[in-house]
Amino acid sequence: MYPSKHSFFYLCSMKFYDNHTHSHFSPDSRMTLEEGVKEAHSRHLAGMSITDHLDLDAPVRENEFLFDPVEQQSEIDRLSALYDLELFKGIEVGLQPQSLEKVAGFCKKHQFDVVIASIHFVDGLDPYYGTYYRDKDYKQAYGRALEVMYQTAVAYKDFDILGHFDYIARYAPYSVRDIMHSQFKEALDPLLGFLAQEGKALEVNTNTYRERNGYTPVLDTAILKRFKELGGEAVSLGSDAHEPWRIAENFQKYNEIIKACGFKYLVYFKERKPVFYQVDK
Repeated sequence: MYPSKHSFFYLCSMKFYDNHTHSHFSPDSRMTLEEGVKEAHSRHLAGMSITDHLDLDAPVRENEFLFDPVEQQSEIDRLSALYDLELFKGIEVGLQPQSLEKVAGFCKKHQFDVVIASIHFVDGLDPYYGTYYRDKDYKQAYGRALEVMYQTAVAYKDFDILGHFDYIARYAPYSVRDIMHSQFKEALDPLLGFLAQEGKALEVNTNTYRERNGYTPVLDTAILKRFKELGGEAVSLGSDAHEPWRIAENFQKYNEIIKACGFKYLVYFKERKPVFYQVDK
């Protein structure tokens, strides 16, 4: 039977679930939670997860992201009663070696439907502002970030989705802004194997594949195929939306790419359990 032992249940659906969105509870988001829900409803999504940021020990203190899950979840409950779509309570935790214990302590105090683990800071530097890339070529910069991602994911483990594995290329200053399996196999294979073994989801984050400074990065399908070869089952679609208009952005396009790589199902999470679904019957 497919999916295998890691699955909770699965169903047929003609609608998408957006597993990665940010409301006004995230300091960098430009949409209220209700604006996001209204947009998801207008786009006829089956559901969305509100996964606001928890990023501790930021290189610049004012960039530390923290929110109150009690307040966020109360608002989610209110909106769930008003709109005909499933809303899931989530969090996106930023992984850094020195932060893992604090992140675990924070998450244990609350109940979530889904936990996304991501890398936003590497070696005490913030790629968003460009400082991380200084004195590195693209292979050094991307390779080091993937190495830290693997190390922290293995150390933390209490997550459901690995968020934007290729975030490190999103804001890079190089002419090469794609993560290709052929160039980073030694860093990617242990990470993909770990996710597959632990039954965790690999995220296709459509925010990464938007045009920036005249260039549109590509998703290397060899990475998805290798994940499947290693036993990976769960692929998650997330928009990483911080504005309403970006919810479920390009989902149909990337659903077709995921299917072409051999995956029959997408996944979302409810009460920390994977739910597999088909967009096309």
